Amino acid sequence: MKLTEILKKYFSKDQILSNVDVAPYLTSKVSKIVNCIVKIKTIQDWKKLAEFIKTEKLIPGIIGGGSNMVVIKAEHPFYLLNQYRDKKVVSEDKTYVYIKVSSGYNMNALVNETLQLGLSGIEYHLGLPGTVGGAVVMNSKWTKPLAYVGDVVESAEILDLDGNFKTVSADYFNFSYDYSFLQTTKEFLVSVVLKLKKSKKDLVAQRAKSALEYRKQTQPFGVFTAGCFFQNISEELKEKLNLPTTSAGYLIDQCGLKGFSIGDFVVSDKHANFIINRGKGSYQDLEKIIEIIKHKVKHKFGVDLKLEVKLD
Repeated sequence: MKLTEILKKYFSKDQILSNVDVAPYLTSKVSKIVNCIVKIKTIQDWKKLAEFIKTEKLIPGIIGGGSNMVVIKAEHPFYLLNQYRDKKVVSEDKTYVYIKVSSGYNMNALVNETLQLGLSGIEYHLGLPGTVGGAVVMNSKWTKPLAYVGDVVESAEILDLDGNFKTVSADYFNFSYDYSFLQTTKEFLVSVVLKLKKSKKDLVAQRAKSALEYRKQTQPFGVFTAGCFFQNISEELKEKLNLPTTSAGYLIDQCGLKGFSIGDFVVSDKHANFIINRGKGSYQDLEKIIEIIKHKVKHKFGVDLKLEVKLD
C-alpha cells in the first residue's frame, strides 16, 4: 500500500501533500522533493500521529518554522509541518507566570505577546525565526547578554518514538550550547511550559528592542537563509589559538570567504556565518559551499567547524 493511502487512515486528505517541494516551507528556500508532508494543526493530530507511529512503525521528520534546517537527503518517509498553535497561562505566583505553549507556535509572535504582558525571559529572542519547538530543541541563544531559550523551560510534553506521550522536566533536556537531549533521542516536542518573570513592560521592551537592533545591524535580514550555519568555537579553543573571538563567522571572514559563491549560494558580506540563497540555490551547491568553507577554515586555523544548521 502506498504511503499516502496509509496516511489517509489517520489524517484527512487536506492535511496530506504528496510529492511536494519543501522549499516554500524553509527560510532558506532550498528545493527538495519529498514523498509527503502532513500538516499537524491540533493536539488531536498529535494523538493521531502517536497511533500512526505505534501501528505503522514509521518515524517522520519535522518542519516547524523552517529555519535552522535544510532538507538534503530526505531520508524520512515523510515530514510533519508543525502548525499546532496554542497558548495558555497554567499558573502564576507573585514572581512568575507559567505559560504552556504548543511547539508549532511562532517564536517571534510569542516574544511580542510576552512583552505586552511585561514578562521577562525570552525578550532577547525578538526577531528569532521559526517555532517554539525549534527554539527549544535547538536551545536557541542570544549572546549579548548570554540567554538561552532553555533557561526558562519548566517542563514539556514529549511524543517518543514508540508513540507514547510523556511529561518531562527541564532536566530531561540536558540543555547546553546549541543542544537539547531531543536532538539525540529524535523525540517530538508537543508543548512546553515556560517560566517567565514578572517585570516592567518598558524594561523588557527596551531589552528586546536593543537585541533586535543589534541583530539587524550585524546579520543579513530580508534574505533566504537558514540562519547561522556553523557553531562558534569554545572559549578553550579560542585561547589556545590566541583568537580575539569564538565567532565562526570571524574564522570564515579571515579566510577571505565573504562574498564567495557557488551557484545561487553566497557567503554574506554582512556576517560570514550566513549562507544566502539568492533564489534558485540547489542542495548540491549548498553541500559544495559548506565543504569549501570547512576546508578553508581547517587549513588556516586547524579548526573543524561543526554545523549548527540541521541537514536532514
